[in-house]
Amino acid sequence: MATITVHGTPTPLLGKEVKIGGEAPAARITKLDGTQNVIGMIAPTAQLLIAIPSLKTEVCSLGAKKFNALIKQFKKLNTVMVTTDDIDFVRDYAARECIDSAEIVIDTDRQFAKKYGLLIDGGKLNNRLARAVFVIDREGLICYKQIVGEIVDEVDYDACIAAVDAAANVIKKGHTHEEWMSV
Repeated sequence: MATITVHGTPTPLLGKEVKIGGEAPAARITKLDGTQNVIGMIAPTAQLLIAIPSLKTEVCSLGAKKFNALIKQFKKLNTVMVTTDDIDFVRDYAARECIDSAEIVIDTDRQFAKKYGLLIDGGKLNNRLARAVFVIDREGLICYKQIVGEIVDEVDYDACIAAVDAAANVIKKGHTHEEWMSV
């Protein structure tokens, strides 16, 4: 079982640990219009999944705004910020802060948290997400992940954006005509 610290207190994370090079699990989330969708797995573009404990805190709010600015340069990237905050607050936050480069969604049933090993078990943040980022390539494989060790620390933006750049600009492998012909 993985652990993080919350203001210095060791806190366990529940859920399955995903590994770099492994398949990105599909997880059902709730969009801000109330509909359900699935994130993760194989997709037409690279994906950046950002787990946010609560947009009501300064570190999370600043992180969301910073990522929103950093990812504007990537045209072939689907960025999803996942939180467990209530949907009305998140709707207001997204409009007020002009989050327009990413979609903010709610992990209503904590399916994302459990499938990515991010569900905080205990303390003031019980049943919330740990702060984390996952970059998923177009083949549906996790090519970068960071689960922040201390909840109040920020992610390594530079390393994450470098991974996004590599994943968003790689040509999908798949099968080429030449491979098919040589069989």
